[in-house]
Order: sequence, then structure tokens, then C-alpha cells
Amino acid sequence: MTNRTNIIAFLTLLSLPLSLKGQQPLTLRECVAFALNNNYSVSISGNQVKMAENNVTLSPFLPSLSLTTRQSSASNGQRMMNQSGDEVSSTNNSLSVLSGLNLTWPLFDGFAMFATREKQEELLNQGKYNFRSVVENLVMKVSTQYYLIISLQNQVKLLEELVGISQTRFFQAYTKYTIGKDSGLEYKQSKIYLNSDSSSLLMQKERLKNAYIDLFRMMNVPLNSAYSISDTIVPEPMLIMEDMITRGMDNNTSVLAAVTGESVAGLDIKIAESSVYPSLSFSGGYNYNLYRNDYFPSKFDLSEGINWGFSLSIPIFDGFENRRKIKNAKLFADNARLTTLQIRQELESELMQLYNLYRNNLRMIDFEKENKETAYLNLDAAMEKYRLGSLSGIEFRDIQLSYMNAYDRMLSSIYEAKVKEITLHLLTGDLFPSELDR
Repeated sequence: MTNRTNIIAFLTLLSLPLSLKGQQPLTLRECVAFALNNNYSVSISGNQVKMAENNVTLSPFLPSLSLTTRQSSASNGQRMMNQSGDEVSSTNNSLSVLSGLNLTWPLFDGFAMFATREKQEELLNQGKYNFRSVVENLVMKVSTQYYLIISLQNQVKLLEELVGISQTRFFQAYTKYTIGKDSGLEYKQSKIYLNSDSSSLLMQKERLKNAYIDLFRMMNVPLNSAYSISDTIVPEPMLIMEDMITRGMDNNTSVLAAVTGESVAGLDIKIAESSVYPSLSFSGGYNYNLYRNDYFPSKFDLSEGINWGFSLSIPIFDGFENRRKIKNAKLFADNARLTTLQIRQELESELMQLYNLYRNNLRMIDFEKENKETAYLNLDAAMEKYRLGSLSGIEFRDIQLSYMNAYDRMLSSIYEAKVKEITLHLLTGDLFPSELDR
């Protein structure tokens, strides 16, 4: 790029707007709405919830009814020779029809049917928490990407400003060189700085375009969509750590899913213990049997009728198998309880560490804003001194870079504070409603 002689044409190319600018603007709420309606992960998780809903039935309490029927026919030809030597032929046709309608209804199974029904509902709750987790993580990713684009756009504006300053410096140095007031060293050095800033601007625009592509992928819209974002990053008033921890313990999706897992494990104990109780069931049916044969004395035999009865089963000894299942179910329940305690502990630790970072980022915003304003005043004064020739090019470049670094640190602190804020809302289980309203 430094071999180009037409610097003006190159700067004109850099000043062209991104293809996404000037197009249809997007708000955060619209981005999240696109993602929730179109994202594949949400659709897959939603189908899993529907399957869990289908699994919640009254089948543990209802009887089973089955109809079986079987029909067979036979036709057998016979040839024989009687005592007189004559050959006699005959055909024997037979028909058999066996049909039955059977009903089985468990009346008591050691309360397993009630525990099974409750377990179905708890598994549905787990499915809903899994769906909620997918939604929350998607909202966090979309929100983070949304604010990343805003931050990158601000950095592009900063670099455009620096390119403009470098361009001004280059023209000043070039003018001095053409009228003989400079040996050409400053002119060449300013050209190097200008090309360096121009290259940084191109790379930053490339990062911005790729950030839009990532956002469109999350939204599941065409990756070349003509959408743009025109917004600012405004952190909320400082959150309170105690409130974060309290809400997290009550509303965090992972905690709620773990608590539901405890309930499922407790119900598995009841199901295992039900095997030591007697079981009682009712059975009934209707049978229809028909047999017909040409050589049968009565030509056909037909029987039909209703049967019913009760069946009682009392477990006496099964080689301690039931005891083993109950012990394992209790151990599984204890593990579920310990898992919940572990998740709560990890959540509290993560919240406290994240909150410290969040609080420091908020404090840094004020510091970096002050540094940026001071650096800008220094740069403004340096531009005038450089124009008058009382400041060297190297000194001017140092002041220019100081302003760029101060501005960049301010943008980074604002973005990082917002990302930490979003993550805190995710961990406390209130990201979805609160984030969309901002």
C-alpha cells in the first residue's frame, strides 16, 4: 500500500461507508425477536419440550385393552381305494377362528403409578428449564454481539478520525516539502503513519463486517441482509451484589433444574420402594372360538363368553434385588442433593467474582472518559503546535497515539461493563425480560 502514489484516491476509498450503513436499522429487541423465532437451537429445544409434554399422560392409572384374532383355513384332498378296488376321492375343508378381547387394569402397585405420574411432570419441568437455558444463552449471545457491533462502530469512527488527522499532517508535511521548508524526512514519515492508520481502519471495518455476519447467523437471516445498528451502550445503574446472589439462588436456571433433578430422584426412590408392596390388578375379557370341519361329527364347534377376575401378587423374596434398587435410588438422590449444593456454591462464587469485575469496569469508565477528554485537549493543542512547527512529528505521533489509546480504553471499559452486566442478569435468571427492555 505504501507504493501507491495517489494517496488522495486511497483515502477516498477508505472513506466509503460500509455496505450495511444506511440500511434498515435494528434494535436489540428486534434482533432477539429474530433469533428466538428463527434460531435452530431454539426450535430443537422447543420440540424437546413438546415431546416432554406428550409424555405427561394418565397412562399409569388407565387400563390396557387389546384385541387379538387369528383365523386359519385348511383344505386337504384325500384319495383312497375301497375294498372293492374302486378309487374314492374327497376334500376336507376346515376353518378355525380364535378371537379375544382382553382388559388389564392395575388397581394398586405400591403407589408406583402416582410416583410415575409426578415424575412425568418433573421431567417436563426439566425440559422447560433446558429450553429456558437455551433461550437465555441465545439472548446473551445476541445482546453481547449487538453491543460488540456498537463498540466496533465506535472504534471505526475513532480510526476514521485518526486517519483524518494523519491526512492533515501528511498534507502539511507535503506542503512544507514542496516549498523547500522540509528535507522530506517528515513527509515520508507522515506518509508511513497515514498508511498505518489507513490499514488499521480497513482491518477494523473488516472486523465490523464479520461481527454483523455472526449476528445475522444467530438471527438466522440471510448473511448479506441489509440491516444496520445505530445505538449507544448505556450501562445500568450499578447493580447490588446481595440482590444478585439472592435472585440467583431463587431464579438461576441451572439451580432450578438441579432442584427439579432432586425431585425426580426422590420419586425414583418411591418407584423402587413400591416393589416391596403387594400388587392388585383386575383382568377381564371376551373370547370367541369357532372350529368347523367337514368330518367333524357336529360340523362346527363354537364357544364364546366373558371372563374376569382379580390378581394379587405378594413379593416374598427376590434375592435382595429390591433392596439393591432402593439403596441405589437413595444414593442417586443424595448425589442429586449434593449436585444442587455444588451448583449453588459455584454460582455464588461466579457471581461474586463477576461482580468485582463488573464494578471495576464501571469505575474505569469515569477514569477513561476523563483521560480521553484530556488526551483530546492535548491532541488539539499538539495539532496547532505541529502546524506552527514547534512540535516534532515523533512527539505529535506520541500524542496522537495517546489519544487513540485513551479513547480505545474508554470504549473497551464501556463494552466490558455491559457484557458483565448482561452475564450477571443471565446468572440471576432475569436476563430475558430485563435485557429486552433496555
